Amino acid sequence: MSPSSVLFFLLQLCCLQMMLVSMPTCKLPGKVVKKTHDLLHDLGGQFPAHCLEDNSSIHFPDSVLSAPSTRHNQCRWMSLVVYECLQRAGLIFADYELPEGEDGVSWSMLKLDHYLNVQDRLVEDHRCLNTTEASGALSPYFSNVTAVVDQQVGSACGWEILRSDLLRVLRIALVNNRGCFNWTRAH
Repeated sequence: MSPSSVLFFLLQLCCLQMMLVSMPTCKLPGKVVKKTHDLLHDLGGQFPAHCLEDNSSIHFPDSVLSAPSTRHNQCRWMSLVVYECLQRAGLIFADYELPEGEDGVSWSMLKLDHYLNVQDRLVEDHRCLNTTEASGALSPYFSNVTAVVDQQVGSACGWEILRSDLLRVLRIALVNNRGCFNWTRAH
């Protein structure tokens, strides 16, 4: 090899290394995930007792919270689960109307709008996460929640179940996997 081709090869290798180092890691921002949790918590009160029967028929797959996928480490897996849950919940919020009035949810609509804005921003800013595997594990759950939300009678319970399960996912992620989030990047 000529000296110029060796130099050219080294230059290409350095450029490739710089590209790899500068690629974003797509870590979810901890402060925004916490804010999302807090806003969701502040939407309403305790889980309604009359929804316990519906809640027992819709089971969040606990296995997605406890064990990492064989193809992902724990942090990557938890990020995928959090992202997929927020993305799927966002679709449900966009596609279905919240029941209001006597048989509806007693959530503050102002707080709900604030929550949805933060949730949408979190999902939109982190589209680099490929959630295919998490999607497969969570699809049956979200299908069940959507079926309850889609009902005329009892849809408020579907919304309460969704809120309760999202709170649980975010709480577990923030407590058990705190180090998996980016706490330094400003958002």
